[in-house]
Amino acid sequence: MSIFDYGGKEFFKYELLTLQNGAYSHNQYITNYVIDGRITLDFTRNVITGATFKIKDIEDINYLTDLIKPWYCLETNNTTYEFPLGHYMLLAPRKDLDGKVVTRYITGYDLLYALEQDKEITSRSFEVGENVVEKIEDLLQEVGTWVNYQIQASDEVLAEDVSYELGKSKLFIINSLLNMINYYPLWVNGSGVFMGKPWTATPNIIHEFIDNEVSLYEPNVNLTTDYADMYNRVVIITNQLAQDTAPLYKVLTFEDEGLEDHPFSYTSIGRYVTKIFQSEAVSQDYVDLRAKRELLKMLQVEEAVDYPHAFVSSRVNDGIPWQGDSFRFKSEKLDVDSVYKIEKQQIYLAPGVTVNSSIRRVKDVY
Repeated sequence: MSIFDYGGKEFFKYELLTLQNGAYSHNQYITNYVIDGRITLDFTRNVITGATFKIKDIEDINYLTDLIKPWYCLETNNTTYEFPLGHYMLLAPRKDLDGKVVTRYITGYDLLYALEQDKEITSRSFEVGENVVEKIEDLLQEVGTWVNYQIQASDEVLAEDVSYELGKSKLFIINSLLNMINYYPLWVNGSGVFMGKPWTATPNIIHEFIDNEVSLYEPNVNLTTDYADMYNRVVIITNQLAQDTAPLYKVLTFEDEGLEDHPFSYTSIGRYVTKIFQSEAVSQDYVDLRAKRELLKMLQVEEAVDYPHAFVSSRVNDGIPWQGDSFRFKSEKLDVDSVYKIEKQQIYLAPGVTVNSSIRRVKDVY
């Protein structure tokens, strides 16, 4: 059981953050001005989270620098729990007048947008032997003193010199470096902190949706299966430009992972469907793990579930899912009981909040 299973009073509050002395700090709560809002999260995008707000016009908002920080609040058992839902840069503040009241329709993006906007004005190079995470932290520090980050430490160093051409964004370079050491792409948590951690094949289950009296999900569920882009053999080739060393190389099949019973394996269909990836890498261990990662992605695209449910979170101080987070989803009528990676979410910021989740299967069960 979680606090969400007991029910209670749901409400939202909205905090305005202002840039002062190189850091974002509390300005005021603008809850009474916010008419409605929605948050959209998509881990397949570079800038993962966006938001839209409809608010009454406020003169003392600086749309170029201020941020809106929504909070989901649940009052239950005489306790109020609060979960931050991100920091949003305010773009396209359209004004509307209904004859009496001026309202703003605001499009917002999470702080990754600042890294996407920050383009390199010269080529950027890193030397062999430099620690990858330290270079990522250097890039984040260059963006501004307001940046907060938590990138998990790593001993991995660059296996060769790496260069990025003029015009590449800091977000592109950071995600490229993260990919070299097999980390998830960068994301921003509910408190506005840039996050980076290693990819893992073990799912992090943050909630279980089970079809009982406290299932927390609505009955209208879509289950889809898509084999169009499936492959059963992965080839990773890297270090191709080095003239004095052999390229790092790895071939991996479903059979290598003990998945010969998978309906798309070579054993099952009698032929290989091969996908080749070329990328930078820091070691053979990385190439081996990257091959496993890309192969297991095919288990994720096999089955997807889309469904509306109540707001849930397993983190005390965060209402936004993290890279790699998963749900366990069970439906006896659909004959489904498995673990799925969270791919997309839409959160409607209103009491009785509905979250529309799109989740993809992480692992097959035979």
